[in-house]
Amino acid sequence: MTLSVDHLYHLDRHLLGGGETSRAMALWVPSQRVTVHVIDTPTAPQRKWIELIPWILEDRILQPVDEMHFVLGASSLVEGKKQLTVTVISKQDMREWLRIADNGGAAATAMVPDYLALPFESGRISMAWCEGQFLVRTATDSGFSAPPDLAWLMVRRVMARDDIAPRLSISLPDETLIPEDLREIADINAAEIDWQFAPIPLSANLLTAEFQPESAELSSSSWLSSAALLVLALVLGFGYLQLSNMHLEESIAELEAQAGKGFSNVFLGQRAKPEDIRSSGEQLLANMFKQRESLQAPVMRALTGLDAIMTNCGCDLDSLVANDSAVTLALKNVARGKAQATTLPGFKVDRKVADGVTTLTLRKVSQR
Repeated sequence: MTLSVDHLYHLDRHLLGGGETSRAMALWVPSQRVTVHVIDTPTAPQRKWIELIPWILEDRILQPVDEMHFVLGASSLVEGKKQLTVTVISKQDMREWLRIADNGGAAATAMVPDYLALPFESGRISMAWCEGQFLVRTATDSGFSAPPDLAWLMVRRVMARDDIAPRLSISLPDETLIPEDLREIADINAAEIDWQFAPIPLSANLLTAEFQPESAELSSSSWLSSAALLVLALVLGFGYLQLSNMHLEESIAELEAQAGKGFSNVFLGQRAKPEDIRSSGEQLLANMFKQRESLQAPVMRALTGLDAIMTNCGCDLDSLVANDSAVTLALKNVARGKAQATTLPGFKVDRKVADGVTTLTLRKVSQR
């Protein structure tokens, strides 16, 4: 099911069917059938409020409490007293709204008073024209719907009650409907309420208690069925993975057979055995590691370091003697300024000249 939002009286604009094809929808409902009461929070435990509050409000609603639906709202602290907001609707109206939704092909997941579709801003009263009525929002969770004459009277009362008069924002197609004294202080526009995109506060949902949607009353068998389906999906997925692995192994075996056959057709004669190829590879790797170790030997490091001395020397090598601790070179025809003694990392370099022969000795320096 696809969740969507619209006004209860706009369901005829949707191509919805009834019965099993009903679409889950959150619905705005007419506020003129809803009353909001603010009472002192009962001193009884909260679990008993829903039983006590109907009798607390009995004198205000002037109707049999058994015929009314009570929705507890948020509590707030006002002048040191904790107060509770209670929304009251006739059960007959609730059943009628559910019947309209069902006939319109919608399965109501939430019903919220339509004045809450107006934008709210602290210190501002929002009003909007809606099919011959004014919707008015005065606070986060309070407002009302009323015909124009009564709406203007109630708005003036709200403005006079506050120490600082709130700003007034009015949306309607004809400015002449606004009293002159309010027209001068109001921000006026011709915007219409977009019921489908106005944020719907689900915390004000009227579908509670006996009117709670059936989908919210699922028994434990529902989640057990979901868990069983999940286990079945995992088993099927594991089986599919095993079959895929088997097919992959078969494909690899076929490719190996094709490669072997192709090799035999191109390269005639006896083929090397796999164990021989592995042995040759391991021997090659061992030789490479030995070569790497030999390059790190002191003698090889000394010979490598001689590049700095022998570059552009132009001399002849007469002899070279190397052992674990030193390397000695005898050079002839060494030009002046060439093959000078220098320092090599890890070695001490000595230079001697006798009978036209330059002797360079590189001794390894012990590291402490």
